[in-house]
Amino acid sequence: MASVLQLISSLSMGGSERLLTSFAASCTESPGLPQVFVVINDKINAYLAENLAATGHPVYFLKRPPRQRNPRIVLTLLNIMRRHDVRMIHAHDTGAKHFAMLSKLYRPMSVGYTIHNTGLVPGWDHVKVRLHRRFVDWNIAISAAVARECETARLQRIFKVHNAIPLASFSAEVRPLRPGAPLRLINVARLYPRQKGQDILIKAVGLLRARGFDIHCDFVGDPPEGDQEMLPTLQRLAATEGVLDRIRFLCDRTDIPALLGNADIFVLPSRYEGFGLVLLEAMAAGVPVVAADVDGPAELLVDGSNGIKFKACSAEDLADKIAALAANPEVAARIATTAQHFVTEFDIANMREQYFAIYRQMMPMTKAA
Repeated sequence: MASVLQLISSLSMGGSERLLTSFAASCTESPGLPQVFVVINDKINAYLAENLAATGHPVYFLKRPPRQRNPRIVLTLLNIMRRHDVRMIHAHDTGAKHFAMLSKLYRPMSVGYTIHNTGLVPGWDHVKVRLHRRFVDWNIAISAAVARECETARLQRIFKVHNAIPLASFSAEVRPLRPGAPLRLINVARLYPRQKGQDILIKAVGLLRARGFDIHCDFVGDPPEGDQEMLPTLQRLAATEGVLDRIRFLCDRTDIPALLGNADIFVLPSRYEGFGLVLLEAMAAGVPVVAADVDGPAELLVDGSNGIKFKACSAEDLADKIAALAANPEVAARIATTAQHFVTEFDIANMREQYFAIYRQMMPMTKAA
């Protein structure tokens, strides 16, 4: 039976990597088209790798050193495709897309690509756009904002499919804020302030501390691969704002549900964001969310109903919104409860069925060579 090859560059603790692992587990629970999973590079989180291998699907770790140009990787991919009668590649990042495009030169197949963020497609030059149109047959946009950018670039066959989570892994009771208790904030994101805005949240914590709040904040996530300066830079900012003792940077963590369970408010201060998978996780965990009014989060949140929006890039407005929420535990509990009802439509099973429908539509009718 023809298979779909799920292709990703690395398997670190990022949103797209965790999404792919959850999708693999979901496919095991409800078999459809056979799936094959390939991780190209040697950047592999042991926890995610173990979970992916445990799904029972064929899984291959090619362990390519970053930036290596050895053409044998393509030959290895082609051998895997022949072994499993792969008719379709679903690429989940830019590097994976490039290998999918190269493979298509040697073996006829359908190639799809998930665009996981805003700003990616507008950043392509004319050559990249033309190559994409030539070799990528269909595109998955994770939000309406991403879909609009794809339409502007005149990409072909655009399907909007929201990211999703395994709800059962995060579901927990809503926990009311405790008046007089320390306020515990949490942010889960790659330590990349240029997009994720951790500097904005650090400044907001400083403002709240200056107002007399007994406040603590956990930043859960890793710096970009090879970046040795990001963590010290954020630590210096926390020291400058006078809140270094109030902030923890928790890297290489896999216990996200437990960490969310210890938090009072989840904050996503991104400067831009294609969707916001972590918002769904926090909602499912019963934690009220505060997010910047940008792109994907703006599509998910109804301000004052299932979350709170703040003016993007404004530490002052973020501090005001956190303070208002902390002062109104009943409002915080209502928002968290509404969000839990809202997030039920974003279970990974729903995303899986949308993926399968696209695969069946786009699968070539003739047998691959």
